Amino acid sequence: MTEDEASAELDAIASRHYAEGDVTRKHRSYFEGYAHLLAHRREEPLRILELGVSSGASLLIWRDFLPNAQIVGIDIAEMPERVRDQPRIHLLQGSQDDPAILDRAGWLAGGGVDLVIDDASHIGFLTKRSLVHLFPRWLVPGGHYVIEDIGTGFMPEYPDGIAFEAPPWADAVAGTKEFPSSQFGMIGVAKQLLDHMMQPLATGEPSYLPIDSLSMTANIVFVRKGTQPGAAAPGALPGGDFAGPGSLWGRREQILRQLAQLESVPERLEAVGGTVDGLIGTVGELSGALGGLTSSTGEVEGRVSRLGGRLDEAETTVNVLARELGSQGERLTALETVVGRALARLGGVRRVWGRLRGG
Repeated sequence: MTEDEASAELDAIASRHYAEGDVTRKHRSYFEGYAHLLAHRREEPLRILELGVSSGASLLIWRDFLPNAQIVGIDIAEMPERVRDQPRIHLLQGSQDDPAILDRAGWLAGGGVDLVIDDASHIGFLTKRSLVHLFPRWLVPGGHYVIEDIGTGFMPEYPDGIAFEAPPWADAVAGTKEFPSSQFGMIGVAKQLLDHMMQPLATGEPSYLPIDSLSMTANIVFVRKGTQPGAAAPGALPGGDFAGPGSLWGRREQILRQLAQLESVPERLEAVGGTVDGLIGTVGELSGALGGLTSSTGEVEGRVSRLGGRLDEAETTVNVLARELGSQGERLTALETVVGRALARLGGVRRVWGRLRGG
């Protein structure tokens, strides 16, 4: 499937799941970017986390387009009925900046996430809090983090948005060091990503957001995580209630991981039981094989014994033949002597016969 075909199919699936006039519908241009990421991977067991569920249409798009993916959705509002109890879709109600919710989502996805999509509040500080927590901890190396609708930074109706102002052009003169541009809301968060990507080149030290590449089109940013490890992630966010492994949050994080492990205990026990049953069956087979081997050993011993008897008989026969050959040898020697004598006499007779004829 080509990227164009994948983009068209995603848009067609979206048309099935979004209601007419739904302002939350993903723009067609978004699907072009998603097609670039997913067209060649749609059969893989990808793990997708989307922040912001709304009507649930987006989760259904990923479900239909990616038949083997595990999909986790987080929303602060109650989940719509249409996405409840859907195969491969997991739902969590809570805020996008709640570390406990974000970590729970990571475990539900399978312990790591291939694609994170932030289509939640579209407010800068909340978006950044999600990014700073998920990107270093749960996004797998080579995975993608997508931030949608960054244009809210140019919308005054948003708490951190401001009306658009074109950047100045008169600063294109010698000596200018600073080139001002908007840093408000989601626009400011998106522009900071460039600083993180450039940090290793500028300082020789990795960022805690190890960004390999940025792809920015109108209103959406695609961020690819590098394959090399980044610096340690911040232990606490401003206003957060956690500050590292020994803090309240750290202990809560450990408990969540332990709970996730405990949830898998019944399955592990069942697997062990199956293994034990298999071992018991194998032991039974080995016992039968040993019994058969014992029986076979008795047969082999009988055959060996009979073969030994035949070898003894053959050895006796060979000895008899040897003796007979010896006797025949003696007889041949005597016969040769007789024949020699007869030939000598015959020679004498021929000489006498020759003289008589000549005489």
